[in-house]
Amino acid sequence: MALLEEKTPVEVYTLSGRRVYVKRDDLFGKHPAPPLGKLRGLDIVLHELHERGVRLVGCWETRVSKLGQGLAALAAKYPDMRTIVSYPTRKGTPLPDSIRRAQELGAELLPLRGNHVSICYSQAKNRVTALGGEMLPFGMECIQAVNAVAAEARSIPIDVIDGGTIVICCGSGVTLSGLLLGLQAKPRCVIGISSGRSVRNILKCVSTYVPNLPEYLEIHPATMPYQLALDYPCPFPSHPNYDLKAWKHLSENIDSFSDPVLFWNIGV
Repeated sequence: MALLEEKTPVEVYTLSGRRVYVKRDDLFGKHPAPPLGKLRGLDIVLHELHERGVRLVGCWETRVSKLGQGLAALAAKYPDMRTIVSYPTRKGTPLPDSIRRAQELGAELLPLRGNHVSICYSQAKNRVTALGGEMLPFGMECIQAVNAVAAEARSIPIDVIDGGTIVICCGSGVTLSGLLLGLQAKPRCVIGISSGRSVRNILKCVSTYVPNLPEYLEIHPATMPYQLALDYPCPFPSHPNYDLKAWKHLSENIDSFSDPVLFWNIGV
């Protein structure tokens, strides 16, 4: 069974009497892969690694991002490839569902004591490389992931973008980068809502791939810690640590946004 959709739909919802277009990129991955748009880049990277002869691939999983589950699911296409999913933990903390699913799909687990994310990622990378493997980029920050999103963004109809407002959650800044590169029309405003990363670091990531940042780009800081899940009404599945925080911003400010309004839903 295919784990990935070739294209994802743009659905229409009504919010405060306004039409809102929603790019359901969360529908890109299909069970047992997680519903996660970031698998676009992962699929390309895994193929390239396998072509290079890499047979062990590791990743850092934040406990809520589901990248590890995606890695284990997509790596199953290569019977000779092993995976290691590393994640932060502490005594008495239950195993997250996505980590458990990654293990069920064949991934080896590498729990690390919770610490600053850069330290944990470095520790995981050292363990994976010592075993002869390669570590996926943190947050899938790589040109393959950016280009994959850009290709999908090019499929968005012009009349859904031109002169309007786009709202998107920003984890690392990768999806935002691809969106900016792929747009086929000029919106009035693109609003990125941080899920926890600093605005400075999001801009640093985006600037790597989009050297000339458009004047219509706005990035707003996170209003609550990354690890806290938001409980807020939404008419479609939306990740409580990521997309839902951006949807809340859209819902509370829609009266100030120009039509057409597009919300990019990355994954649940």
